[in-house]
Amino acid sequence: MVLLSLLLLMGSVNHNNILALWLGKKNPHAAIAGFNQFPQFFNAHLLSIPNPIIEILALNGSTDAQFIWALQLLEQHQADTAKVYWQPSVAKQPDKQRLHLANLLMEHQRWHELAHLATQELIPSSDTFDLIKLNLGYPAHAISHDFAKRSDFSLSTADVIADTHCEYNVLMMTDHYQGLTKLKDFKQRYITQPEPRRGAFCFSTPLYLGSDISCQNNPKHAASCDWQALISNVQWPKEYDFIVMMPRTGKGNVRSGIMQLGSQSHYGIFLHELMHFNGFEDEYALPIVKQAWLCKQTGYVAPNLFIANNIAPPEGWHVSQSCQGRIKAYKPSDNWSIMQYQQLALSTKYRELWSAQINNKQQHLLRFADYFSKVSGTVNFIDKMTNNHNTE
Repeated sequence: MVLLSLLLLMGSVNHNNILALWLGKKNPHAAIAGFNQFPQFFNAHLLSIPNPIIEILALNGSTDAQFIWALQLLEQHQADTAKVYWQPSVAKQPDKQRLHLANLLMEHQRWHELAHLATQELIPSSDTFDLIKLNLGYPAHAISHDFAKRSDFSLSTADVIADTHCEYNVLMMTDHYQGLTKLKDFKQRYITQPEPRRGAFCFSTPLYLGSDISCQNNPKHAASCDWQALISNVQWPKEYDFIVMMPRTGKGNVRSGIMQLGSQSHYGIFLHELMHFNGFEDEYALPIVKQAWLCKQTGYVAPNLFIANNIAPPEGWHVSQSCQGRIKAYKPSDNWSIMQYQQLALSTKYRELWSAQINNKQQHLLRFADYFSKVSGTVNFIDKMTNNHNTE
């Protein structure tokens, strides 16, 4: 009866297509017949058709229906099934629809599929595409400068300017989007409650490096990136003292004026590593290789660590786990501290020690510029400040 109704009304196309659509919304067989008779009209009104009918049309070869059904499946968290439908139809869709697909795939973190779409040039230029490129680790030059400015991150060291009012300036860097988000959060938390006192550290706008730097990706290993390739190819601002580099994974550590920690790290680890910049030592058992030389020394080896090698420890200091052998190490507090368990808050005692260490102008700190100069004679430094850095 449905098919007969459609045939009887074929003399008046304008009325027939409307009636066919009306019948198609109620009956799958009518939908198929109506689509075959009026494909352009049906495609123009697919969004008004109920989902079960859209699925029927998708299964019967309508590429537009396939794409709409794929979007519906993604919204229902059925990304694997959705892929079967959008793959054969995405290339025929307008920019608006492909952008919608990209947003949904990003919500589901379908990065492999998004990488394929990007390679096929099927994601329109947009903030969404820049976000995808950040997540996929595209090189910095592939990211829109306007997008970076609106999103409060930098693409070049030429965009960062040190603050002369701080004791130390720190370059914040990362190679992926989550790192930008985490570094912004760390910077804001530090500004809200600066440690050990106001004016101690200033942090740059996070700088995105993307694939311009190579980092190890094993979360069980120490976070580590290859700086050699960048030392002579990047203009490094002289006025910065330290670097915080945040790759995707890796345990926090500080070496040669460079902090490296994965983007899963919490703020306590960040503060713990920040104290290493000023010479603080870990109060848990140090690696055997480090104990072999550090624990043979005598006296103060750090603001919070004293090696009692045949001499008495300072009065009121307590045994630390740092050295596990015959020679004992001592720390200033009997309680656990942030240098032993990063989850602990910074205590008043350690805040005072940290502040005193910063005020000690005799301390010699290893800055990233020292390290870069040591491993390469072709470091490209730039000087953008009119006043001398107040810690030099």
